[in-house]
Amino acid sequence: MPAGGTEPVVYLTRTPRAGELTPGWRIITVLTWVGVVLAMATVWNTSVQLGLSTWWLGPRGEPQPRLVQLSLFVGPVLMILGTINNARWLGWCGLVVSGVLAGYGFGDLGRVTQIAVLELIIAGVAMGVSIASLTRTYRRIPADAPVAAE
Repeated sequence: MPAGGTEPVVYLTRTPRAGELTPGWRIITVLTWVGVVLAMATVWNTSVQLGLSTWWLGPRGEPQPRLVQLSLFVGPVLMILGTINNARWLGWCGLVVSGVLAGYGFGDLGRVTQIAVLELIIAGVAMGVSIASLTRTYRRIPADAPVAAE
């Protein structure tokens, strides 16, 4: 016990690291990417039900390999896992993943325009949230910054 008879104070909170999202934006980010997974699953189902073959699904008689079909979901699922685990630089990763999703949409523009537009809208919403989340990312404090007196 220290001199003076008081017990030491132990803080159990973790200091945020530079590049992490604030708690509110982590919630928004995970909800966005869960929505992206659900929306792209809906695009898949719609494509199958209407018989309109996207390039990543392939025609009903000669479908793409399952690995190609599921590759669309890898990025969004990784974003969900990264958000849950409080990974750093999620805003920038979200921009990359939404750009890849937009690539899927651009690949379908010549084949099934209506579904391609829907894919591009989903990618655009995800990109918008990723850009907005960059405003609520913890920043590194410069070493020469003045320190406020307690």
